[in-house]
Amino acid sequence: MLIWSPKGRAAAGVVASALFIVFFFLPLAVILMSSLSQQWNGILPSGFTLNHFVNALHGAAWDALLASLTIGFCASLFALLCGVWAALALRQYGVKTQKWLSMVFYLPSAIPSVSVGLGILVAFSQGPLQMNGTLWIVLTAVSYTPLTLPTTR
Repeated sequence: MLIWSPKGRAAAGVVASALFIVFFFLPLAVILMSSLSQQWNGILPSGFTLNHFVNALHGAAWDALLASLTIGFCASLFALLCGVWAALALRQYGVKTQKWLSMVFYLPSAIPSVSVGLGILVAFSQGPLQMNGTLWIVLTAVSYTPLTLPTTR
């Protein structure tokens, strides 16, 4: 429904802004309050502490955070390079080749992710590229995900 009057648009803008604040910023505020509180037994948290942040920046939690950031960065870089290569390839070739390459690029979306994950695990659990239990097998699996996301609903 379109709103044509200036007052109606202003009212719709206020309502949309209020809903955005409630549904976006309020959960973030609750998460922040929870992370800064010692315990939360009632309506509001009690006690103030930074121990949760200190614990997250030391030991196993810090190692897990660094591993997640490393995997995310490497997978994003790999997906970016593959995407640029694919775009340049599609732009350079003729219509028949473009259709074929487009099919090849969208082919991963036709294969279920669980099947691909199991295939990656089986393929790289033995030589010559034994990556089982290493960071590289995770990077291989995570790099596949951006190929399938544009076509999932």
